Amino acid sequence: MRPPRILAVDVGAGHVACGVFSVGASGRLVLQQFALEPHSPDPAHDNRWSLEVAQSLGAIVARRRLGGLAALAVPGHLALTKFIKTPSVAKEKRGRIVAFEAAENIPHALEEVVWDHAVIADDGFDLEVLLTAVKFEAMQALCTAADAAGFPVERATPAGVALYHAFRHTHPQQAEPVIVANVGARTTTLLFAEGERFSLRSLGLAGNAVTQAIADELRIDFASAETLKLQVLTGQTDLPANSPSRAAVQRAAATFCSRLQLEITRSAVNHRRHTGASPAVAVYLTGGGSLLAELPAVLAEKLRLPVERLEVLRQVDVAADARAGGAENSAAVLADLVGLATRLVNPGEQEPSLLPPALTRALAFRKRQPRLLAAAAAATLAFAPPAYFYHHVTRGLQEQVSRYDGRLMPLRSVQNRNDGNLRQIAEAGRQIAALKGAYETKANWVNFLAGLQERLVQIEDVWLDRLQVQRPPVEETALADAPPPPEEPAPAGQAPAPAAAVEPPPAPKGPPVRLALSGRLLDVKNPQSKVSPESIERVKRLLAGFAGSPFVTAVENERFDTSQNGILRFDFTLVINPRQTL
Repeated sequence: MRPPRILAVDVGAGHVACGVFSVGASGRLVLQQFALEPHSPDPAHDNRWSLEVAQSLGAIVARRRLGGLAALAVPGHLALTKFIKTPSVAKEKRGRIVAFEAAENIPHALEEVVWDHAVIADDGFDLEVLLTAVKFEAMQALCTAADAAGFPVERATPAGVALYHAFRHTHPQQAEPVIVANVGARTTTLLFAEGERFSLRSLGLAGNAVTQAIADELRIDFASAETLKLQVLTGQTDLPANSPSRAAVQRAAATFCSRLQLEITRSAVNHRRHTGASPAVAVYLTGGGSLLAELPAVLAEKLRLPVERLEVLRQVDVAADARAGGAENSAAVLADLVGLATRLVNPGEQEPSLLPPALTRALAFRKRQPRLLAAAAAATLAFAPPAYFYHHVTRGLQEQVSRYDGRLMPLRSVQNRNDGNLRQIAEAGRQIAALKGAYETKANWVNFLAGLQERLVQIEDVWLDRLQVQRPPVEETALADAPPPPEEPAPAGQAPAPAAAVEPPPAPKGPPVRLALSGRLLDVKNPQSKVSPESIERVKRLLAGFAGSPFVTAVENERFDTSQNGILRFDFTLVINPRQTL
């Protein structure tokens, strides 16, 4: 089993530091790997800060081959920390009280931030709670940048809480109140620690204040002032001792030390006033901004307290790989990394989480994935024996089917020939029926016209002017008289159904043929006057005679015109019997 390890990532305003920690055989923390990548601390680049963090992490991946699930220290300029005191209540009721206090003390709507809390002390009367929050957009951007570089975040802890864990690990026996100042590029985090209790305060006064003072005095840009500051304060400059640039750096550093001392004094007084804590007995310095050579002496003189640098590697063993990465020379920026790693040796540490809820759920699912995969594998293995059995049975049945197919091949050939012969017989039957119909109807026109003439003679003095055949459109006739679809052949191995006897096709089912007729009747008795009712009656008898013809099924559209003296004009349509079609 792989030994537990923590990949800690500290993203500051001017640098990114990564450390891989594990536990040695002696039970002490071991810094296995270390990498540090600086970037611009210019506050004017706030909108590019997440991008610079991603680029710095990418450079660490390329140079040191680090990556994986990471514990992240949220820097002080992003994370808000506040301590509140409420009456002590049962644990099941704390959530509502803390949520109320959070809404009152966090200067943003709770929907806009990621926030959490940790109980610092509970004496049965009062409950001391640490509230911490960070804007959701800023935290989401930071986690996205880390994930894009290959460092998906599994823990997000405020840097001040990590600083407290680092101090307790470094000085486990320290019970008296002390002040730990972590001086960064953009913020200074003050830790007031007294035994198991602690309080935090973030100051907007840090290393950037020195740089900005140099830039204002020499009228140069921030990046040039930062480079000049580092060169002068680390002794890596060729400027003469009386150089105005060197003097500007020294004045800015001295001013910063005095201002920081005043802020620490003011914060310590306010801390004692609000908490009733005892005065601090010592001050510890850490962070990149604390490397000013004169800072410990100035603070010691003004605060009248012993001031020393925090030895964050005091209880940490440094492996050769981390030493080669410059861990010992960068001890001033290791406090937050060590604080993130102390969970390996003290798993009961309480710390609030600033990880966005969506990432928390994704991380929980990722942790469940091995169990889910194992369950899926077990389910797959459980179905393997039945699947093999059914596969074996199926293969046997397929072999039987193949043998029977071989025996049925000759029978299928005979069946196909029979089907072809039956289709030919059916086609011949249709042709015979068509010829028979033509034969039977060849004399229909002669008979029809003879009957028509006979009825005209019976009425007398009547003749036809027009006879027009009205046949239905070809499309309607084709649709109505279309033959039914051919029957599908019987399945293989099954005898076909016996062929039906060939019968002549039924009478057409399409629209009937119509004859439009127009004619006139002479009223011989009244040649100079209106047509008499007797003439109209004679025409009606004529139409009734047509309706009685076996070729006619109905008489339609009867119209009479009596406007001409002695002449009765008439129009009508005969519907031809489909069974006696013309």
